Amino acid sequence: MESFFSTPTSWLGLLSSAGMLLVGHITNKYVIPFLQIGKRKKYAQYIATIADEITDDLKNKHPEKDWVKHLDTAIDTLISICDISPQIARRAISASLSRK
Repeated sequence: MESFFSTPTSWLGLLSSAGMLLVGHITNKYVIPFLQIGKRKKYAQYIATIADEITDDLKNKHPEKDWVKHLDTAIDTLISICDISPQIARRAISASLSRK
């Protein structure tokens, strides 16, 4: 058993295994969350674009200020398209209207 720990190849294998564990830990802690933020950012951009399209369509259907009465319809449409919560849909629609 002593000869196993005394050979240089066994120490090299042990160090490479420890190095791989360290790389895996760093990847799980820093790299994967960073990549997930990018996905969420793209998804948020898609939601904002769809909300802009919905509000544009609402303004085209009701050229006067009558479209304000139909905001709940726009929110429901965004919920059904993106499958998001009502709070997020409400914020996206109101943000879209404030940009116009």
